[in-house]
Amino acid sequence: MIEVKTKIHDQYSIEFKMGFVTDGQESDFTVGMWFFVPGSLDLTPATFTKTEFYRCVKSNVRLITPRFSLGEVAGGEAYPLKSVRNAAPGDYDYQLKLFCAIVKSSLRDERDKIMDELNSGSDPAGTTRRYISDTLTILDEFLKLPRNDCHRYCCEFLCNVICADTFSLPIESLCREEFLGLLGRIHDIRVENGFATVNPDDREGNKNYIHRRGVLKKYVESHLFLRVPKKRDGFVLEQALFSVAAGLAMLFATVVAWAFQRHFGNLTWPLFIALIISYMMKDRIKELMRYYFAHRISDKHFDNKAKIGLRSQVIGKLQEGMDFIRHGNVPQDVRELRNRSHIFKAESGFIDESVILYRKRVQLDLAKMQNCSNYKLEGINDIIRLQVRPFLRKMDNPEVNVSKIDGEGKVISVPCSKDYFVNIILQYKYGDKTECRRYRLDLNRDGIQSMTEVK
Repeated sequence: MIEVKTKIHDQYSIEFKMGFVTDGQESDFTVGMWFFVPGSLDLTPATFTKTEFYRCVKSNVRLITPRFSLGEVAGGEAYPLKSVRNAAPGDYDYQLKLFCAIVKSSLRDERDKIMDELNSGSDPAGTTRRYISDTLTILDEFLKLPRNDCHRYCCEFLCNVICADTFSLPIESLCREEFLGLLGRIHDIRVENGFATVNPDDREGNKNYIHRRGVLKKYVESHLFLRVPKKRDGFVLEQALFSVAAGLAMLFATVVAWAFQRHFGNLTWPLFIALIISYMMKDRIKELMRYYFAHRISDKHFDNKAKIGLRSQVIGKLQEGMDFIRHGNVPQDVRELRNRSHIFKAESGFIDESVILYRKRVQLDLAKMQNCSNYKLEGINDIIRLQVRPFLRKMDNPEVNVSKIDGEGKVISVPCSKDYFVNIILQYKYGDKTECRRYRLDLNRDGIQSMTEVK
């Protein structure tokens, strides 16, 4: 199956996290991402090329972290801890990093469970106390492991992750004293080991802390990220078709020259003029056919391809492509989903939009994946981050003033936001299943205002 999570990453970029989960049988996945862009933004093949699009897209491919509950990780003979304790010397650092990644994922799931209980009106006190107790147990067991540089870095990473998840909870209204005990324990570990921390009066130190936190995150999670060196797809076929185009153009020029020579003889003015015209037409025919073949190829093939590598194994392959699509070529189910729930009913009567399709195909070899790990691996996450700055180039001012008469009969000016809406439809296929989801991206010249799923 395919699991999709979306979020606004920052003021100018959105993120799609797509989990390609194998079920032991189906491992071929296809994703289409349709962008319906208002015509006033003037995004066309001439103003927004493939090269610029790929500059705006950042994709990270990583393993899905093995899933354990926080209680399972904290259990006395829990598998993640046993894997670290029993690791061979050459594998110890790898197992430390993987353990920390599992803890991070388990903490997030437990935090979300507490918030779900809180939002549903249930009492999350029991879940909260287990969260605190299991976290303290994990810290204590981790500190008993053999020490080296990797252990030190992973310990600091754990302190950062636990603090981030804990502070995202409403501490003041949930087991405040127990939370303070957990945070006090982490503070003691920081002091004992000389780890960086935040100080309200040390701006330079805080800058270094943020930098160090980012480096530690990349260091610990580096084993999850997969090698995906991309290269151009369809190059051989493209060159073969271009050669056919050149051959057909040459055939036209040769036939014209032969026909005129046969009719007028050698070295005559009509033959001379015919040769000039035929060579002019030959070049035009070649370019037109190159253009035709290039666009026919892009509809059927991908722009880039890559082999997905884990350690020394190739565990799958990935292909991606981007094209502008005519409205008539948009699939019926995608078109119907786009046309639902217009903000303004008159929109359905005329839609002046450019349609961009970004598509991916992922194929995984589950057997090879399992050979690379002592954990059960479910699949991979493809984290796609899209920079929206090119969408903003031709927008009007983010705020316009509209005049009206107030209650006292005076003319007043009311500031109103000038926003643009980009509709995004995800269509993903695996096996014989097809699913679609629609999002509305609210933009103005200042950047992203919101992104909501349209049910």
